[in-house]
Amino acid sequence: MAGGTKLEPRPVAARPAESLAPAPPPPSPPPQSSPALPPTRSAQPPRSSRTRRFFLRAAFAFGAIGGTAAALTPIFRAGPRKSDAPAPGPVDGMPDERFDEMYGGRRIQGTASGVRIDGRPLHLMRRADGTYVSVVNHFESFPTALATARAAVDDLGGTQLSLAGPALH
Repeated sequence: MAGGTKLEPRPVAARPAESLAPAPPPPSPPPQSSPALPPTRSAQPPRSSRTRRFFLRAAFAFGAIGGTAAALTPIFRAGPRKSDAPAPGPVDGMPDERFDEMYGGRRIQGTASGVRIDGRPLHLMRRADGTYVSVVNHFESFPTALATARAAVDDLGGTQLSLAGPALH
């Protein structure tokens, strides 16, 4: 080659024969008994611990059953509750109450399921105890739908019910 130097291969030094042999494994420590592990026992526990465990479980079960029975006894001995609410009628569990009257210069028409004052709907809600509340007077409950409509007429004074219906919350 012109103007350049030629690289000649150098001989690779051979490694000693010792390094080619696999290294012996490190010496393992002598077997020792671990203080954290208890000595091995037989698979079955002593008879006395099984009997004690059975007795404690049975005592807990009897105590739980007895406590529950004592707490529920007054409920089972009490008779059915009697309500002052009117008895439900034949249709949909609602009393069969129909009315059409003039009250306070307003015409009240309806049944327990729907009431109109001067032709405009009055939204009624029946409570769990059988009484009624309306959107006009929802802080006081009344025994019948007619009594609720009369109270709404009293609260409305000279104003009319809105045709839009109750506002959604």
